[in-house]
Amino acid sequence: MTISLEKLFLVWILQNKSFFWIVEPSFFRNKELSFIYGVIHKYLHRNPDAPTPPAKQIWEMIQLEDKDELITKEILKTILTTPISDYDEKNFIVPKLNSWILSNKIKEGAVEIVEQTRNLEQKSELEEVQDTLGKITEIITQMNKIDLSGDDDMGSDFDVAESHIQDNSRYKVRSGIETLDHILGGGWDIQTLNCLMAETSNGKCVRGDTFIQIRDKKTKTPKEITISEFWGLLED
Repeated sequence: MTISLEKLFLVWILQNKSFFWIVEPSFFRNKELSFIYGVIHKYLHRNPDAPTPPAKQIWEMIQLEDKDELITKEILKTILTTPISDYDEKNFIVPKLNSWILSNKIKEGAVEIVEQTRNLEQKSELEEVQDTLGKITEIITQMNKIDLSGDDDMGSDFDVAESHIQDNSRYKVRSGIETLDHILGGGWDIQTLNCLMAETSNGKCVRGDTFIQIRDKKTKTPKEITISEFWGLLED
């Protein structure tokens, strides 16, 4: 990501206040831009009903926060006067901005998942491992809920609890195992490949009457049989 694009994003976000609740200061790789955005970000999160501050107020807030004198008035002026009107908002700014946001959200989520799994080998209790899995699942769920519209209108039904119930069936496929479905928040995520791995005879197929599909080597015809029947064929 170039500094020119980051400047463009910052100025565009200043004109679209709701994105201050989507974009984090850490998204900006340029330290000056990250600092300036961070000052405004903190102010608006403390005063959510306040309008986006004008250039003069931004400069005054920066002076209060900038102990190392990182930002000069010239630097701030150069950033805030980025000619946003020279760019196609619909076909350039917004798609680039959304891609940038999503990339950063994925990176942050990946880091959180790594942190959750760092000490996994030291956890011997099932409840501890399930707790870790639950946290990882929640991280992935939150990543899937990213709203790039910046729509902060809560609607007239915000206080109606039933309106917040999500239909997971649109995004999940039940595994058939109630406990596993609960851990996964409703089942497997659609359009994903999932692998169950364990040592031999550790219950990957659950029970002997669990159906599996095999294919005849000669006729290539698929056939559905139980696990018990499968082992019987091997013994024969």
